[in-house]
Amino acid sequence: MSNSTRIAKNTLILYVRMFFIMFVTLFTSRVILEVLGEQDYGIYNVVGGISLSFVFFSNALSNSTQRFLNFKMGENDMAGAKAVFNNSFLIYSAIAAIVLLVGIPIGYWFVTHKLVIPEDRMNAAVGVFFVTVFMFVATMLLSVYNSVLIARENMKCYAFVGVFDAVSKLLIVYALMLSDCDRLLLYSILLCIAHLLSKMIPVIVCIRNYEECKFDLRYDRALVRQLFSFIGWNGFGCAVWMINSQGINVLINTFFGTVVNAANGIAAQVMQAVNNFSVNFFTAVRPQIVKSFAAKDYTYFNKLVYASCRLSFYMTWMICLPIIAKSDYILHLWLKNPPKYAFEFVSWTLLFSAINVLTNPVWCAAQASGKIAKFIMMGSSVFLMVFPISWVMLSLGHEPTIVFQVMCLMRLAYLITITKVLGGYIDFPLKRFLKNVLLPVLKVGGCGALLVFYIARYFPDTIYGLFAFVLISLTITGLFSYFIGMNGKERQMIKDKARGIMRKLKR
Repeated sequence: MSNSTRIAKNTLILYVRMFFIMFVTLFTSRVILEVLGEQDYGIYNVVGGISLSFVFFSNALSNSTQRFLNFKMGENDMAGAKAVFNNSFLIYSAIAAIVLLVGIPIGYWFVTHKLVIPEDRMNAAVGVFFVTVFMFVATMLLSVYNSVLIARENMKCYAFVGVFDAVSKLLIVYALMLSDCDRLLLYSILLCIAHLLSKMIPVIVCIRNYEECKFDLRYDRALVRQLFSFIGWNGFGCAVWMINSQGINVLINTFFGTVVNAANGIAAQVMQAVNNFSVNFFTAVRPQIVKSFAAKDYTYFNKLVYASCRLSFYMTWMICLPIIAKSDYILHLWLKNPPKYAFEFVSWTLLFSAINVLTNPVWCAAQASGKIAKFIMMGSSVFLMVFPISWVMLSLGHEPTIVFQVMCLMRLAYLITITKVLGGYIDFPLKRFLKNVLLPVLKVGGCGALLVFYIARYFPDTIYGLFAFVLISLTITGLFSYFIGMNGKERQMIKDKARGIMRKLKR
């Protein structure tokens, strides 16, 4: 119960953070699109995306370190946690040096010779590339402190960093509106400065409060071998994700130009805002999954994985469904003049988000077990097919939306594959996963979609109509999630929590 209470408290903190960040993200995206224009916004999305896509690799490093920290803390081995922190920092430093030496010349050549960018914007595009590479390297070096924050379940500081980052974006928008210089280059520089300042907050908090964050850079060969093996496989999985995400961006740029890249950037902003709902919940749950496995509490471990899969999907689908059903009106209300294909891109990327959240707890379970080599090899081989299949489809003359349809199908195939592989290492059979997770999810998602899309036609495209429709949609999905998507124990827990809240309100 204490673990469940901690998860609930941390989730609440992260949701407060999320609502603020989501509002700021959606507001700033609209203003930045207006200030930069579709062409420059598309350039930033494709050029900055080349460097920013390496953030996925940075996340792989952070997740690997967090897994080892959680494991050591689950065993109450603080000396081991300190060794994990210091040797992780050594590995991050070595990788950062390699990225600078190899990534800069290759990336520069790719931007100047392969991307479709207007001649008069090439210098600005190159400037954006160098700024974002610097931001990535600095982020990677400092991400080890973010691992400590999450492993320590210090969600208050984690939430504060997010709020600080959101406020910084508001200030950046204001500065862009006042500036007369090259706004694309200024935007990338200011965003880099704000990002680095936000990364310094965990550094200060961790150094002051946590003993494992004291520098003692003694090389531990056995530990580095373990860490590097784990980071290597994580990095391979993230490399596949980068090939697909940024590769899709490059394909869209090659076949359709920077204006369609702008539509993809809008879809990415919406997906990021919606993903915060499930990510915030899963961020609070993730340390408990690893710690319960380390403590050999396998019953609680399985319960957490199954429940977090389902609840992550329900929370994501509650938000995605009304946006998909009313995407045309919402995008016109938000952006006034959305780029071409923005409606289709948003709908398909939101469906992809709903499928993708199911993979996060399964991936965390694999990390907790330490059996990730075959898991990543098999899963990534399936998901890697997105890029070549998309390239073939676009070459045959299909519309750009085909790439998102391919991503949805291959991500579902990826989920089935990794679950099957994980079941070969630990007590996590595919049949039980299908029964406890996929079947309830399909029932809730399918029934909710049929009813919500049916009633959508009866609500007018006005602010009040949209507000009423969203409330009805949330209610429908919430009721389906409660009555169809949860088991008896979970429903009883919600009843008990609700009764407890009501008693406190009566007092």
